[in-house]
Amino acid sequence: MQIISEIVNIPNNGNPTTEYVLSELKKMGITPLRWAIVKITNETYTVNCAYDKG
Repeated sequence: MQIISEIVNIPNNGNPTTEYVLSELKKMGITPLRWAIVKITNETYTVNCAYDKG
């Protein structure tokens, strides 16, 4: 088990729900142990997430 902490950008859809963020992370192949939106711009949400890179 190797836990990776990474910052990724996902498109800003104007409605940052848990379901939306998790679905975008899943598209990137990430199943997060934890995540948090750390920055919001008009174009993107910057998300810090930790996940098992196993």
